[in-house]
Amino acid sequence: MSTSTAKPWTCRTWQWCSSPPAQLARHWDKVRQAGEPKTSPAVDAYEKLLCAGREARIHILAGAQSYSAALGREQFSTLLLGRVTPPRTWNQAAPQVAPVPKASTHPGRFHTVQHSTAHPTQVLLMSETEAAAWAAATQTEEH
Repeated sequence: MSTSTAKPWTCRTWQWCSSPPAQLARHWDKVRQAGEPKTSPAVDAYEKLLCAGREARIHILAGAQSYSAALGREQFSTLLLGRVTPPRTWNQAAPQVAPVPKASTHPGRFHTVQHSTAHPTQVLLMSETEAAAWAAATQTEEH
């Protein structure tokens, strides 16, 4: 496929992953008005994004304190795990990784998990202002 006709990739960020869809569904049951759909719109949108992801050329970035099958763990190709307390959290987030890597308290030290392998990774540490400036910068600007 030529690049001129290729659909561009988009990125979606899901920031509320520490509340799994089951919690969102319980909340929706409490606040849902008569005539509104039975399924929470937040849960419905999340499930549609996860199912459409790569096919629709969408990158999904999800932040969570706890990953599980309920969050669609199987739909993510890469996990970044930082300051994870083994083995419980590792068994939830990346049960395919064995042995569990040793946790690090080094600032910015993560593990990148793909398939059944975990790689130590150093990530950038930035303030919100620095991150916003970096994200808004063009390729020709120097940082």
